[in-house]
Amino acid sequence: MAEGLEEAIDLPYTISFCVLYRTRIDSFQNLPKDKRPPRDLWDKPFRLTKFLDEVWDKDKEPKTKTEFIEYDEEDAE
Repeated sequence: MAEGLEEAIDLPYTISFCVLYRTRIDSFQNLPKDKRPPRDLWDKPFRLTKFLDEVWDKDKEPKTKTEFIEYDEEDAE
C-alpha cells in the first residue's frame, strides 16, 4: 500500500473503482461456463442482476445440507 494509505478505501475514487470493477469481472471466471454473464452485461448492474437471478433460480437448485459433527468437549484439546 502507498505511504499514507492504510486501506484500499483511502485510494482515490477512480483507482478504487477500477480495482473493484476488475475484481468483479475476475470473479465471473469462477462461475461455471453456462452461468457466466455475457460481456455486454458486465457494466450494466440492473441487467446483470436480472441475468444472474434467472441463471441461479433458487427453486431449481438443489438445497445444500449442512451437517454438524457432534464431539465430546473433553476430547478436544
